[in-house]
Amino acid sequence: MQTQKIIILGLLKKAPCHGYEIKKIAKEKLGVFSSLENKSFYYPLKIMEEKGLIVKREDKGQEGPARYIYSITQKGRKEFSRLALDTLISQKRPFIDIDIPLYFLPLLEKKEVLSRLRLRKRFLEKVKGWLADNLELSQEFPPHQRMLLRHHLNLLNAEESFADDMIKIVKSY
Repeated sequence: MQTQKIIILGLLKKAPCHGYEIKKIAKEKLGVFSSLENKSFYYPLKIMEEKGLIVKREDKGQEGPARYIYSITQKGRKEFSRLALDTLISQKRPFIDIDIPLYFLPLLEKKEVLSRLRLRKRFLEKVKGWLADNLELSQEFPPHQRMLLRHHLNLLNAEESFADDMIKIVKSY
């Protein structure tokens, strides 16, 4: 939840938002850097409100069901800075979920593994295409965001190379 908290507080530090806007921006802009697209944002918003990190007010300009606009508090600004800066010096190694089933490779059906590795390669190619397209348009992004796009493109190139090598190994079994 720490990453989700940083995202929510960071977005609210930029500007007050509706819960749906937070979810949409997180998915569209930050989805490539994080795996949050399917997670609920309303429960963490509730918890952060209870902790005094954010406040919500009803949006009176809307017809229909009540909608709320969330804003960050001073306490939330401090928490955002603390979490973000602590994460920058995190000693956690990145783990990749695909490594666990590959550890047990000899116990898996060869045809199924090859099929899924090929599907993974297609997925990686699709994401690489998205990143490459965004890098072409990156003049509209600030330098630090362009660097993030390049970083993820490099990671995907390494993952694609790894998948190619793993396919060769699976074929040899």
